[in-house]
Amino acid sequence: MVGHLGNGGSTTPALAAMIAGSPLVFTQFAIVEPRSTAIIAKDGSGIDKVQDLVGKSVAVNRSGLGEFLLVAALEKHGIDRSKVKFVYLNPPDAGPAFAQGKIDAWSMWSPGVDIARTEYKAHDVFFEGRDLDFLIDFNSYVTHRKFAEENTAIMHAVNAAYATEAQWATQNAAEAEALYQQDANYSDAVRASLLELQRRWELHGVNDAAFIQKFQNAADWLSQRKILPQKVQVKDYLARL
Repeated sequence: MVGHLGNGGSTTPALAAMIAGSPLVFTQFAIVEPRSTAIIAKDGSGIDKVQDLVGKSVAVNRSGLGEFLLVAALEKHGIDRSKVKFVYLNPPDAGPAFAQGKIDAWSMWSPGVDIARTEYKAHDVFFEGRDLDFLIDFNSYVTHRKFAEENTAIMHAVNAAYATEAQWATQNAAEAEALYQQDANYSDAVRASLLELQRRWELHGVNDAAFIQKFQNAADWLSQRKILPQKVQVKDYLARL
């Protein structure tokens, strides 16, 4: 199965890749609460609220969680997106740019946003779990369409294993955060900030009609705002399990 399965990524860039012709399908989804993606700025920058982003540069990942959060934040506060400079950078490039002051703010998820708060003396300008009352993006598990069609028993077993892991991580937050820290190699201070969130994992299958409707609503929101290049029917990109 090595090379056939992908997990934990954002639904938005996955959808963008699928629209572009990548032969992938979703096999399962996860919601992690509380949501911790945020737009951050350095302490002392004078950027303390969304309105302060006018005329400033904000790093986001194109067609991804960072871009959609910035769009949603500006929309919530009635600010035209043309008044803010979107700087399209992937996290490995955005982190150093933020640290060096080459960009004014950064729209990022955990643990990158938590690392930046600790190491670069940054603060929240817009925090998803507090400031956004709807979900537009989800964690996703994907595989090749052909692989899913030919290996349904394997996919059921893999999904069940992920569900077991999610339940364990939710019920054993301290141990789970220590494992995340070991994998990502960040500081104890960052781990402590994440542990305070007491993150909970909730998994949803491709046959969960209520969840798929939420996902469709999210895809519609994204396409209407040109974050996704066109309208998409998410049911066309679900594994048949």
